[in-house]
Amino acid sequence: MHNKFTIVTPIQGGQQGKVQALLKPCPYVCAETPDDPFGFARIETLHFASLSTFDDLENGWSLVFEHNIDGSIEDHIDNVLTVAETLDGGAFLLDLYSNSAQFKAHTLDGLRDYMLAHVIKPQAGFISAVGMTRDQIRLDARVYEVVDEELGSGAPPATSDAAAARVLKALDTDPQTKGWDGVADPGTKLPIIPKILSILAALFHGIAFLVLVLVNLVRERTADQDSARPDPDLRRSLEKNEDLISTNHMISVVYVHTDAGRQLAKRAGFGLIRNLVTLIFRNSFLGEINTIHFAHWSYTKDNRRLIFVSNYDGSWRSYLDDFTLKASNGLNLAWAHSIGFPKTWAMLWGGASKGPEFIDYARRSMVPTLVWYHAYPSVSVTNIARNRKLRAALIKSKNGAKDTSWLEIV
Repeated sequence: MHNKFTIVTPIQGGQQGKVQALLKPCPYVCAETPDDPFGFARIETLHFASLSTFDDLENGWSLVFEHNIDGSIEDHIDNVLTVAETLDGGAFLLDLYSNSAQFKAHTLDGLRDYMLAHVIKPQAGFISAVGMTRDQIRLDARVYEVVDEELGSGAPPATSDAAAARVLKALDTDPQTKGWDGVADPGTKLPIIPKILSILAALFHGIAFLVLVLVNLVRERTADQDSARPDPDLRRSLEKNEDLISTNHMISVVYVHTDAGRQLAKRAGFGLIRNLVTLIFRNSFLGEINTIHFAHWSYTKDNRRLIFVSNYDGSWRSYLDDFTLKASNGLNLAWAHSIGFPKTWAMLWGGASKGPEFIDYARRSMVPTLVWYHAYPSVSVTNIARNRKLRAALIKSKNGAKDTSWLEIV
């Protein structure tokens, strides 16, 4: 079971600079680095994590701590704090959160309660590797490496059976793939009862959405659109941490209209997205888009801001181009009725399909990522799907199947 969530905590007035200074020395992509004060690489349930700050005109600054994990939220937070205690007695985390408003119990137990009280679950989102743990993704990647190395070295095998024998022997003897055939793949098929419930929920949200679209049509068409160009300093601060590796991170924080009609319409839209993703997009890719690892939208507790976080392959511009060309209707469902968003029609058309306007809006809405962790930085979404397929085919071969299709995958 995967979970994706954020912990959004208010920062005491005037302390945002101290929070940012504490996070600045942290490695930006901190997989397997010795100077990671969070110990992210030691948390076996963690796929991606990030920390950012944003300012709000009414509520001041907040700290956003993003998590994409295996298992339950409670168990994961326990793991985070256990690792923190092992590293330095929890001093770094306690120092960081001592700048948060209303955090008074300066112990790890108190921090656990504080974090849980500020957990925000997503309205909707997407996960590419459905059902796959962090360790399975890493194991599958190593299986591919071993196969590729074995077939690329020495004399070519005379037959497919000889190739299989060499590869299977290499996998059984490599220390990093020990027990490689004993890890069951959970698959992506949705059980029948959750499937029925998702269909019913999609129908309910779809009907509610159609009604609320009509209710809000005039306000939607007369809402102000912000056509300003992104601030050059903001753009530079974002670009300096982009394309350091083949995967990137994005966080966007926007204001939304808070009247009941548009709030309800957005929630119906998110309900539709959530259930359609559950029913349709369970096999690694979001339709034609094959670059998203984890992504989700969530509201702040007062429902005035909408936070979007995404971990994706490729450049930021190619990622946005993918959406404007291939999935603009889905983006409109999520971002329509956000203040300044390019004008939409019925929350589905226009908006994100207006490429330059939407890309400027998305850039203006972003805040810099201060810390980012990626548990398998050399493995893309397409790699994960390929590696998963390869290991499954090799298990069949080891069990005696006369199937050499795995040779076509390498």
